[in-house]
Amino acid sequence: MINLAYPIQTHKQMSSALFIEHNPDSKVRKRTLSQKVEVGFTSLVFVTIALVALISLAYLANANRNATKGYALKNLELERSRLVTENEVWDMQIAKVQALSALQNDPKVQTMVKADAPQFVRGDTAIAAR
Repeated sequence: MINLAYPIQTHKQMSSALFIEHNPDSKVRKRTLSQKVEVGFTSLVFVTIALVALISLAYLANANRNATKGYALKNLELERSRLVTENEVWDMQIAKVQALSALQNDPKVQTMVKADAPQFVRGDTAIAAR
């Protein structure tokens, strides 16, 4: 049984429903190519300026970040140099204290006696006189 509630559409009617057909009688205002190019050119200029500004800001931010890192690195190197110098001073003081205590505790040094009347020799006189 065929349902006649919906009319049968032809192929041309279906295609016109699916696709918008160009009707030359319609009152659509057409733009010339020069108007499209002007709008396109203006947009292109604005987009180009925006991209150049964006790239410039990205470059500036990167340069600023690198300069900040360089400044922090320089400060850390100065701090490291100061700490190395301080460490060397402490090492010299430790070596001095250890050397003095090692000399005083040495058995050979403890067996030495103090000279009663030491005689000092001057560098401008002859040691052996005959």
